[in-house]
Amino acid sequence: MVNRQLPLAQWLPYKEDRNARQGGRSFYFFDLDDNILFMDTKIMLFHKATGEEIQLSSGELARHVGDIGKSGKYKDYVVDPDDATGSYRNFRDRKIPLFKRLAGAKQSIETDLERALEKPEWDWHGPSWNHFFYAVLNGRPLSIITARGHKPRTIKRTLNILYRRGLLLKKPNILTIFPVSNPDLRKKLGDGDLKTPIAQLKKKALHLSVERAFKKYGYNPYHRFGISDDDPHNLDAIKDTLIEIKRKYQRNAFFLIDSSGGKIQKTEIFEDHMVPSEKIELVDALNYSLFDF
Repeated sequence: MVNRQLPLAQWLPYKEDRNARQGGRSFYFFDLDDNILFMDTKIMLFHKATGEEIQLSSGELARHVGDIGKSGKYKDYVVDPDDATGSYRNFRDRKIPLFKRLAGAKQSIETDLERALEKPEWDWHGPSWNHFFYAVLNGRPLSIITARGHKPRTIKRTLNILYRRGLLLKKPNILTIFPVSNPDLRKKLGDGDLKTPIAQLKKKALHLSVERAFKKYGYNPYHRFGISDDDPHNLDAIKDTLIEIKRKYQRNAFFLIDSSGGKIQKTEIFEDHMVPSEKIELVDALNYSLFDF
């Protein structure tokens, strides 16, 4: 595969935080799948009568999630929540014996990314890849908030594959990693019975990531926060959450990066209104003013 990231890095020079002179930092929060990266991790559906498995991509699941078990071509299928054998088993860590780990055995997300990287870059670049690349290049503190259920260290190890391959020029400056379906993490988020909806867990993770930013870097009214997501189902929930956070931290700036539908739109969130930018086609969005908060 031709590595086209070096020209991108040359075109996107190092840029100080917008409010660096006032001690402000810019924090970047990202969803992972279909936002930063496209990977071929499959979700399994099970036939109600026969137990037969079929595979869906995460994009297909997002389009049909309301139909599963109810109508359309997936009306006879169900989601099995079992972490080890169910629908999302490929989005969870599996137990790997020590001797296999020493022999190089990897978790599914690592092998999925490595397979994706064998393809042309436009096949595995998610719509927010350039935002992510820019944030890493400039050492911005970043958070990953994902519905996956891997251990946080597995997500971090997976992102470092991009650095080892030369597709990122620095290791990501990780602030937090919240794979909110991870059972241990769910309990830490107050979900003792493992029944809280993913959207609510992501909401808690977003709040905690902002709090972590202030704890690690100190409270500063010039800190700025940008949250990137491509899923229309998530965007409204993120807006509502950012309004809540804005009410608490009125002097800080908060932005939502909507990368759905092949376009980019940056919206600043206020307590009682929003200020959206013009939507720009992804192919025309190589402009770091879009990436910078």
